[in-house]
Amino acid sequence: MRKTIKKVRNTISRYDMISHGDRVVAAVSGGPDSVCLLDILYQLKDDLGIELVVAHLDHGLRPDEDEAETRFVESLADSLQLPFETKNAGRNIAQREASLEERARHARYQFLEETLQKFSARKIAVGHNLNDQAETVLMRLIRGSGPSGLAGIPPLRDEKIIRPLIEVSRNEIESYLEDRGLKYVTDASNLEPRFLRNRIRLKLLPLLQEYQPQIVNLLGQTAGIMRKDEECLEEMAKAWVKGQDETGESRELRFHLSSFEKLPEALKNRVIRYALRETGGSLRRVGLRHIEAVRRLAASEKPQAMANLPNNVNVRKDYDTLVFDLVKETEAQGFCCFLDGPGTFDLDALGCAISLEEMEPGALAEINASPWTAFLTAEKLTYPLMIRNFLSGDRFVPLGMSGHKKLKDFFIDLKLSSRARAQIPILTHSNRIVWVCGLRIDDRFKVTKDTKKVLKVTFSTDHENYS
Repeated sequence: MRKTIKKVRNTISRYDMISHGDRVVAAVSGGPDSVCLLDILYQLKDDLGIELVVAHLDHGLRPDEDEAETRFVESLADSLQLPFETKNAGRNIAQREASLEERARHARYQFLEETLQKFSARKIAVGHNLNDQAETVLMRLIRGSGPSGLAGIPPLRDEKIIRPLIEVSRNEIESYLEDRGLKYVTDASNLEPRFLRNRIRLKLLPLLQEYQPQIVNLLGQTAGIMRKDEECLEEMAKAWVKGQDETGESRELRFHLSSFEKLPEALKNRVIRYALRETGGSLRRVGLRHIEAVRRLAASEKPQAMANLPNNVNVRKDYDTLVFDLVKETEAQGFCCFLDGPGTFDLDALGCAISLEEMEPGALAEINASPWTAFLTAEKLTYPLMIRNFLSGDRFVPLGMSGHKKLKDFFIDLKLSSRARAQIPILTHSNRIVWVCGLRIDDRFKVTKDTKKVLKVTFSTDHENYS
């Protein structure tokens, strides 16, 4: 018993899990692992200088058993004179998508986070042990995980979720409970063979132990080695992406493909994983096939391409740049606004305004024009004019040229992305392009020495640079 408590104390210290004065929410299901966790933390609370809160989620999936487990955990908290928090999540679990395991896990951590906030706690302690670590490594190996998956369960996650029993085996936990005379409840679902983890626990691990009695310890050791390597590569990937990204936007990352291609192969996948997690907030549901999809996108000979990935992440190749951002659910599909004469018009779809002003040609000498101001020969135009988005088949005569050019080819020459093209306002007159706003006017409407009246067209706010 003392040996197990000492091991847990060393684990807490090694991974800096708890600080003096912390309030810790202990997740207690009522099973052997969580009962052991609570008891050891209670034994160490004075030494660590912490306060404890007991939290129990009633999943609501087995009415009789769940209610009995809740009463058991409540009585356990009362016997230790600790605050107790519980919640029934059955309806929420039933209404969510994904597998039952995933739904239960989501509900559990959501409840624990709510409890942490309610009690102003700093840490959440959960009861994963060394056998759970070994089972996780095997499960991910079977599913084809890479090094990051084989790193297993982290002892400390997000500086908040702690696993003090992660270096304690299930045999040690059972011996501790027996020595302490502690009761616990048994979850019958842990024996159901339909869950892969249960089959690994009940069949595969015992078989492997016949070949290597220390397999649980060795798998835990492997996870630790992998985790240290992954932490190093993760920091390298983070530093590289931060050095490349120039947007300053919290949920958009971009970097040059020429630099990406020079990276060692081992680092390329980490860079992609880091970018996907930073953009989407999580790597849940992201697998190797998604990483490879981004690799193919980057290596594609097409100047522009796109891939939609889990967590609403959109990855685009724009010529020599790879861009990671979130899919915007309300992106405009098109816009159109009629301008029926001189004045100012609000363009809600673009978040700006456009002004039309007629003036004498002589006034041009006093004006310092910007890309978002155009001067046109007014007598060649009739109202209403129209501001709209780019359409397939658009053609115009770029200033300085004599022949027509497809607007699409004009954009390609400028290496503008498809997204930028869709956002560029086009000023038209009788279905003829007058100005590709911010870029080029049509040569047929330029001001000449014969111009009698000038139409000045100005956007009131700066647009993004289309590059």
